[in-house]
Amino acid sequence: MPPLSALRAFEAAARHGSLSAAARELNVTHPAIAQQVKRLEAWFGLSLLVRAGRGVEPTEAGARLVVGLSEGFGAIRRAVETLTEDDRPLNITLTPTFAAYWLMPRLGAFRAAHPDIPLTLDPTSQTVDLRRDGHDIGIRFGKGEWPELEATPLLPSDFVVAAAPALLAGHAIETPADLLGLPWVQEVGTDELRVWMADQGVEDAAPHNVVRAPGNLMLDAIRRGEAIGITGRAWLSHDIAEGALVTLFDREQSPDLGYWIVTAPGLLRPAAKTFIRWLKSEAAKGEDGK
Repeated sequence: MPPLSALRAFEAAARHGSLSAAARELNVTHPAIAQQVKRLEAWFGLSLLVRAGRGVEPTEAGARLVVGLSEGFGAIRRAVETLTEDDRPLNITLTPTFAAYWLMPRLGAFRAAHPDIPLTLDPTSQTVDLRRDGHDIGIRFGKGEWPELEATPLLPSDFVVAAAPALLAGHAIETPADLLGLPWVQEVGTDELRVWMADQGVEDAAPHNVVRAPGNLMLDAIRRGEAIGITGRAWLSHDIAEGALVTLFDREQSPDLGYWIVTAPGLLRPAAKTFIRWLKSEAAKGEDGK
């Protein structure tokens, strides 16, 4: 095996894209990081990092190495955390819509039952790297198909295209292409609208009147009749049932579609296990909370 110190220095430099940032993380000097990287390159007989602007980036060989190192150091970190008592918050990444409309209304019950477990929520529509960014748990929308991650179903929910009847009044809506001239709203960081249009056979055109907004603002705009939107059925089920919103061009979708609990393989912190059990318990109660 190459020297562990050299592997650690290289992994940090490749992850940050900077020798200086790696030095700050490992509390050593910039030259020390450079020396360790050169030592590792000499061991392999390969170039692992090259200059890129003001920083560095891995070569093809370095990119292959850093993937394994990130997984390995992440596994070590998680194993250590399961054996140490600390006050580090449980770090959770999730979509803004799920955070605002499902988790936050229920979170008071968890905090009352487990006041000793601090939480940090990271609402984002971007798919983050759980290992690299230090997240204990992810809650993602999809079919549970994320390579090298463990996924557990939490909340089934397909996608719907929904609008207020008043917005559609006076428009002849016979095909998905007829929706192109109407205003749309789409959650920031998502691509469901383009995917849905392509799935409906509308591949060469897309709505031009599209406003991108956070998930909570998107749902408000749909409910107020300002725009058509595409989102999880779970967030609009009451409005659809009461007739305040209608769905357009529904198609049968995968039964696996919905929100999933996602974790990296390996040991979980006790606090993470507790939170996951609570999530499943709350999801099993259904919308009426029973």
